[in-house]
Amino acid sequence: MSSNDKTMSEGEERSRDPVRTQRISFESLRERTDELELLISGISLLALISLPSWLFDRWASMGLHLEGGRLEIVSLAFQLAIGLSYTLAAAFLLHLAVRAYWVGLIGLKAVFPGGIRWDHLRNLGPLTREHYQQRIVDLESSINAVDRVASVIFAMISLITLSVIWVGVLLVGLIVLAMLIGYGLGLAEATVRKIIEFLSAALIVTPLVTLLLDRGSAKLRPIDASPAPWFRRMVLSLLSFQAVFMPIRLMMPVHLSLESNLPRKTFSLAFGLVLFSTVIVGMIQPRLVREFAPFGSYAFMPDADIDSGMRSASYENQRGAEDRLLYVPMIPGDLVADSRLRLFLPYIPNFDNGPIRERCADASSTMSRHACLISLWSITLDGQPVEVDDFVAAEHRDLGMRGLQGYLAMNALVPGQHELVVTWNPAASAGDASRTYRIPFWFAPPYQLDLAPANAAEALP
Repeated sequence: MSSNDKTMSEGEERSRDPVRTQRISFESLRERTDELELLISGISLLALISLPSWLFDRWASMGLHLEGGRLEIVSLAFQLAIGLSYTLAAAFLLHLAVRAYWVGLIGLKAVFPGGIRWDHLRNLGPLTREHYQQRIVDLESSINAVDRVASVIFAMISLITLSVIWVGVLLVGLIVLAMLIGYGLGLAEATVRKIIEFLSAALIVTPLVTLLLDRGSAKLRPIDASPAPWFRRMVLSLLSFQAVFMPIRLMMPVHLSLESNLPRKTFSLAFGLVLFSTVIVGMIQPRLVREFAPFGSYAFMPDADIDSGMRSASYENQRGAEDRLLYVPMIPGDLVADSRLRLFLPYIPNFDNGPIRERCADASSTMSRHACLISLWSITLDGQPVEVDDFVAAEHRDLGMRGLQGYLAMNALVPGQHELVVTWNPAASAGDASRTYRIPFWFAPPYQLDLAPANAAEALP
């Protein structure tokens, strides 16, 4: 047979064997995936480093103006996005580290093709050398193993990203659906929340019930027996219901490939742990921002001591980025030199709208709305009540807040330390919330030095 005939026969054989043709095409693609993985991981890691802080700033500014279901949608979307960003950043960093190790092994194999020369290891004893020889593989095997690990990590990243995004989309869709049902039927906010919980539980329970029914019945019936027709229809109906809410063709090829080729318990534990950590990281970040030092050792100056002391969030000239989630009454600063002290009482829809709706049946006019807002606050200065009826509606664009603003008279005060005590929702019942803020300040008017005697001798009797 001539070489041309042989080439033609091999070509005809490949054309008749689609699996072989596909394999050759796959191998040609596989030669470039390592470079693509490194490129995608590097670019993604650089973007993900700064993304959580940007997302958190957007969430903090948007969440300040929302309440109820709208706030839950925004909080859920941003918290999942923030948690996913941290998880993906850690995963891409791990992937880059594994790929860097893989590149190092390839370079080492190119420089030293023979690999480890055991007979040249003079610093090892015979037993140690024998122990290592039994457990350490050659460079080529290490290269292949590390390559597989990197590819699995990259595939796991894709699966986690799709899973978290799809869960977020589903939950947001459920919240929107429940809100539309509630607003359409005129239901209360608590009822809408119950609808959200019911729909979420249905989506979570349905896959678990389907899995338990299918696997449990398979274990109970004989091996050669087929499931009852009614049981088969029921399980298939449940699976069809899940397919409506889950992109099976997008996610399951990756999921089932990883699950069927990796140790089942290892894959399930790793996948569940990563998903759980993604949700937890997004949820705890706002709590960590509100805390001064969550893992600090301030045993002799706990938060309770600071509650009766000074917090930077209470003074406008001391507020920083770390205080943006602390919605507290504010004065300009800790030193007051003017005859009036400006006090700003923030209006937070998510906190204030509930008590106002319970107390104020009519809020159609400006005066009635103003009276409702004023009723939420009680103020004392050095233990003496302060009238809040003359407080006016105010907007602070620099703080992103609206609220009530008043000017307290200082002319009757002596220079020195004084304390404002501001209570939110003072008429709250036993089951409702009520918060008290203490704001110490020092009254230091320009004329305080004139009150002192001209010399020490004049002060003597």
